[in-house]
Amino acid sequence: MPESPIRAHAEASLGVKSRAYELRKTDCPGRLLGLLEWLTFRSRLSEVYNLNGAEIYARSVPSTLLLERFDMGWKGTLRSFAAAARAAERDAQRRHREAVKQQMIADAFDAVDEWERYIAELTTLHTELADSFDWTSIANTPKPAPPVRSSDFEEQAKSKLANYSPNALTKLLGRTTKNREALETALKQAPAQDDEAFAEAQKRYHEALEEWDNDTAFARRIVAGDAEAFVEVMVEMASITKDDLIGSSVRFEVADGVIHAIPEVHRDEIVPDVRLKQTATGKLSESKMPKSQFNLLYQDYVASVALKVAGDIFQTLPVDEVYVTCRTPMLNTETGHMESAAVLSVQIVRNTFEQLNLDAIDPSDSMRNFNHNMRFTKTKGFAAVVPLITLD
Repeated sequence: MPESPIRAHAEASLGVKSRAYELRKTDCPGRLLGLLEWLTFRSRLSEVYNLNGAEIYARSVPSTLLLERFDMGWKGTLRSFAAAARAAERDAQRRHREAVKQQMIADAFDAVDEWERYIAELTTLHTELADSFDWTSIANTPKPAPPVRSSDFEEQAKSKLANYSPNALTKLLGRTTKNREALETALKQAPAQDDEAFAEAQKRYHEALEEWDNDTAFARRIVAGDAEAFVEVMVEMASITKDDLIGSSVRFEVADGVIHAIPEVHRDEIVPDVRLKQTATGKLSESKMPKSQFNLLYQDYVASVALKVAGDIFQTLPVDEVYVTCRTPMLNTETGHMESAAVLSVQIVRNTFEQLNLDAIDPSDSMRNFNHNMRFTKTKGFAAVVPLITLD
């Protein structure tokens, strides 16, 4: 019996041999071929057998595909399509839930990281100090040298005219005389260009001389311990706005070579009252910060401000010690109003300060290295103190 063309098409399309292949005369070849094409699209089959027009059993690679009742009717076909759609929807939902979970983990990590970096920044203000100034070197800076008039333009014009040698094309076009006249004109104009360049050099010299005179005179005042010069430097250095972590302002008192810096630090609300952490499952956990931890963080912040202000002054002024009194709004229980009160007053000595490892110290613990006034408890926080010094 000759091989069926339908069978040959199926075997060629699927790349397999069937164990049995029988077709009834009432079967529709076109419908069968449509199913076989769908099977080829759905999965690469390794075996097709027992195809009798009513039932098809197929084993696929890598999954198993079992189709029963090929002649199932349009209702069965719709049910099959609906089941496939539901499976695809469930898979899409699973992928969406996984994407949401991964985004939640990433967001939680970012939130915790930002919280930790902010806490670290609050308590390490003292680790980044101002650039240092060597006022003695500035005071001894040599005076700028005055400019000397040169004849560069004139010499260049003379050289071009003396070395002018027209080429063949210039001679052919009759431009020799015209070009030579242009060089002679440039030579006549050259002295005026030299004068203009000298005038510009003199202008720059007078500007540099004025700047040198101001800088060296101011540096000599600093070296001599001029109080007004000290204040001018500190005010320029501490141009603080309400958005800065140090506080809203810094005032300075200077008398007899003694400097008293008075920063108005932020209230304790600058410290977050919640703790953030990431759980083992990647979720963000937020909890109320214990009062003792909250107060200790605020204490470290205030002490860090004191160290920062003193360190900046040591970097910019030739002084051996600085008094720093940190003030902040506090409730006056007698009046019921918020009033600025001193919470930390410390005398910071340069030699001791420069021996500290600023990156490793605990700011509030480091106050023990200096003479200071500070009343603090973990449960209640700061209490007002009397400043170590008051200068008129």
